[in-house]
Amino acid sequence: MQSKISLVNKEIGKTIARSVGWVSIVYFLVLFFAVPLEIIMTSSAEQRKFIDIDNLFQYHFQLQIILNIAIPVVMSVFLFRFLQVKQYSDLIHSLPVKRESIFHQYAIAGFFLLVLPVFLISIIVLILYQPLYLNEFYSLGEIFKWLGITILYNAFIYFAGVFVGMVTGLSAVQGTLTYILLLLPVGLIILLAFNLPFYVYGYPSQYYLESKFEKFSPLVSITQMSHRSLLATEIIIYLILLFSLYWLSLWIYRKRKLEAVSQALVFPITKPIFKYGAAFCSMLLGGMYFGEMRNGMGWLIAGYVFGALLGFVIAEMVLQKSWRVSIHIKGLVIYTAAMAVLFILFQFDLTQYEKNIPAANEIERVHFSESFYLYSDADQDEPIYLKDYANIDLVRRLHKEIVGNKDMNKLQSNNQNTAFIVYELKNGEKLVRNYRIDKSKYHPFYKLIFESAEYKMATNEIYNVAADETTKITITPSGPVNKQAVITDPEDITATVEILTEEVDSAAYDDSQIQVEPYAYIEIFYSDNKKAYMHWDPSYIKFEKWLKEKSLLDKARVTGNDISYALAAKAADIDIDYARGYSYEEIFEEMNENPLTLKITDKDQIESSIKNAKGFIDGDYIIAFYFDEQRSIDIKSFNEKDVPDFLKRQFE
Repeated sequence: MQSKISLVNKEIGKTIARSVGWVSIVYFLVLFFAVPLEIIMTSSAEQRKFIDIDNLFQYHFQLQIILNIAIPVVMSVFLFRFLQVKQYSDLIHSLPVKRESIFHQYAIAGFFLLVLPVFLISIIVLILYQPLYLNEFYSLGEIFKWLGITILYNAFIYFAGVFVGMVTGLSAVQGTLTYILLLLPVGLIILLAFNLPFYVYGYPSQYYLESKFEKFSPLVSITQMSHRSLLATEIIIYLILLFSLYWLSLWIYRKRKLEAVSQALVFPITKPIFKYGAAFCSMLLGGMYFGEMRNGMGWLIAGYVFGALLGFVIAEMVLQKSWRVSIHIKGLVIYTAAMAVLFILFQFDLTQYEKNIPAANEIERVHFSESFYLYSDADQDEPIYLKDYANIDLVRRLHKEIVGNKDMNKLQSNNQNTAFIVYELKNGEKLVRNYRIDKSKYHPFYKLIFESAEYKMATNEIYNVAADETTKITITPSGPVNKQAVITDPEDITATVEILTEEVDSAAYDDSQIQVEPYAYIEIFYSDNKKAYMHWDPSYIKFEKWLKEKSLLDKARVTGNDISYALAAKAADIDIDYARGYSYEEIFEEMNENPLTLKITDKDQIESSIKNAKGFIDGDYIIAFYFDEQRSIDIKSFNEKDVPDFLKRQFE
């Protein structure tokens, strides 16, 4: 009897080799092309000069990713094909072998055929390592690292496919559900992050979406392997999940009925989970789309209803294997009621998330800015922080005002600004909030914070500059002109740094809120090739006066002498299609042909227009400057309160 079972096991092994051996061969050949062959082809001295490789993942990285994601799923689908075909299932399960033995033999054989090509490629690379001097690019450890990480990801994705194969009776559904299962954590994180701000006031979705959420899915995490390594905790978690999937798959396989073939899901309990899970995810997707594209609770609810119905119908089509489906109204009503209860519960802020503002004595420091990206920008060594008690208290009071005006802030959906706040607490925790507001409603708070010495010191590079270490200052005008003012005299440099520091010290918050293009961009070169950057704001009157005294003004900014003439007109008289888009040339041509346009040639009037105009075409008056030397056009605008008197008189 033992010999008979052994013979059967050998035949099963041959069957496995015939059914999925080709997958292993294809994997090896493509992987050989992607790594060893690429190493050999780029081994010449000429080619090595242009190679920038730190690890094996960087050889045809995109191709390796496709293989790592696709091959394990293909292996699991074709390997357990016998569970989806009745005659094949009856044949395998009629053999004198226990179910456990069948599962172990198939699952382990598939895993072996999956990792064998990876081992062979590693051996080939090890053989090539010394003769081709690969140590110039990476160490031997990188080869074993590539081997381990590739096997780990392959194994995890493969056993996820095996697990899904135990609960479905269709190969297509097995492949699709495997990818859905692997992407589900990341997908839910993204969908919830976009939907929670509609209900939880101040929820910082961008902050959490940037918090390494790719680790929650191997399909996303593997795409990062060319420039990062797996942490020990990640490896341990993957191993625990991998073995859990294996034994859970075995347990489900033992419970599975033999006749459960050609069904999308073979266990009755999984059908409502799939159906309502699909409806929930599709509902969140619909809410995310309509909520972001169309402001208003009505559109949000419409997105939820449409998304839920679409997901529900698609799930029924999969389960019933037909596009002519019958909808179970009772289940849909229960789902709708559950979502309605969830929607109502969110309105009560049971966790007090919205009102949670830390006490001042609990706060170590606070980041306050108008964008999440000013906090996360990789170009900055460290985000801007405020540590003075006065500023921390101001941010807290502003925070309370914003929360207190929650309903008003939500209603004002147009022309809104962002208030992004990060409290770093003394216990090491962070409290992060993000609000869309009209900051003009909170002017006193913004004025006090932005005009504080601490905030100015943190946000202006001029305070890092030592005049005695400065070697050069360049002032490049903003505009289509080819000129630049350069200051190299030590006394002039000292005076410039002092004046600019004074200008920043005395700068008013209100001046910074006027949407005016800076006169010029200033670069300050100091100690050991360091640079400080700043704008020449039109409010820097003292600096302008000093440049004029030094005969540098004409080189430092655009003046009336750079402009041949200007065309001015009321915005209402110029047809600008903002929705379609526009070019400066089109606007200039239309203004030139419009009889209501005023042509300005007086240099003093042009100079006055330059000082008052702002760099956006959204004012009450449009003005186009023509630069004859560069044969270029610059178009700006005035609001009613900023328009020069001579223009106002002309258009009265």
